Amino acid sequence: MIRNDRVTIRPATLADRRAVYEWMVHSDVSASMMGPPRFPDAPIPTWEQFCADYVPYYFEGTNERFGRSFLIEAAGKDVGHISYSRVESAPDCIELDIWMRSHADCGRGVGSTAIDLLCERLHADLGATRFIMRPSARNIRAIRAYRRAGFEVWPMTPQDRDAAFGPGDYDDTVVLHRIMPAS
Repeated sequence: MIRNDRVTIRPATLADRRAVYEWMVHSDVSASMMGPPRFPDAPIPTWEQFCADYVPYYFEGTNERFGRSFLIEAAGKDVGHISYSRVESAPDCIELDIWMRSHADCGRGVGSTAIDLLCERLHADLGATRFIMRPSARNIRAIRAYRRAGFEVWPMTPQDRDAAFGPGDYDDTVVLHRIMPAS
């Protein structure tokens, strides 16, 4: 468990997997991340597609060097999900992904705090020093939250971005990165 005075991040379990999926695809936040009309290039995944991306070890903790999912809790309730994955083409780099349960849970600094807490923990536990996040340029709110957590836009051509990290989820994927000092 990772916490400060406002936010707790606790490992998600397989029992949480369906709720995490529902928050991603069926909440009032979903339209700001995926699916038509705003994101025709990022269709809403089916349950099967989600499970293929978020394989059991994300929820079991059996392969934490490669990835893990967590629930974000604030004011005593689950408000979102955050996960990390090793970047295959850059093993010294970790990619984070986050989504909140609803708009009511956004705009209070909880997501930014969760990102910062997870980066600090992965830095301490795994020695990770490079972190990326890859939202759509259309998701201005997410980009602002990531910047509040210490991430900066990394100006890259689409070709350089894809060569470094593989294709993103969006036609207009933006790479934000955070570098932490080596321990």
